[in-house]
Amino acid sequence: MVDQLALAFADRNAGQEANLAAAVAVHRRYREAAETVLAELVREGRPFTAEDIRKGIPDDVEAHSPNVLPSVLGTWAARRLIVPCGEYRSRRRSRRASRNRVWIGNTRASAA
Repeated sequence: MVDQLALAFADRNAGQEANLAAAVAVHRRYREAAETVLAELVREGRPFTAEDIRKGIPDDVEAHSPNVLPSVLGTWAARRLIVPCGEYRSRRRSRRASRNRVWIGNTRASAA
């Protein structure tokens, strides 16, 4: 029997990769900006949220899709560069009903 959860994760990962591939077109700098901010937050070693990353991205850099930042976070989490350390309630209307995680850099991954 095919493991449905494995198929779902494979589909999610494929979608994240496609979204991130589209985010690196020459005129699109959002992914690069998000990963720069994310790397700095990981280096600081304190918990952070997606909102912290959004605040660090310059106002003139826009995402081609609202899924770019979640895809970046998902990719970093899959590589175990960041790990969840809590949840919070977002003040953003579009995120109030969803799971919003607090993240922290994985010290074991950075030591390796």
